[in-house]
Amino acid sequence: MKFEIKNYLAKLQSLPEQRKKIILWTVVVILGLTMGFFWVRGAMDSLSGVGKEMQNVKLPEIDTSQIPAMPSLDILQTTTPSNIK
Repeated sequence: MKFEIKNYLAKLQSLPEQRKKIILWTVVVILGLTMGFFWVRGAMDSLSGVGKEMQNVKLPEIDTSQIPAMPSLDILQTTTPSNIK
């Protein structure tokens, strides 16, 4: 097996530069797609775990009955650019 690897490497070294680049980029793309697949899968698992944890979060309730209503904005209705001099 060790001899086969040496023969394969010698064969690769004897190839023209253009073929070496094609082989290199093919290997890089295949590895990138494989790593990307596992990265996306891991991210989906992590995000689904966050979603499950968010269901357990209890937010405090805020009593808004004591907050006064907004004051009337009648002054804005009576003041228009045509009234301003």
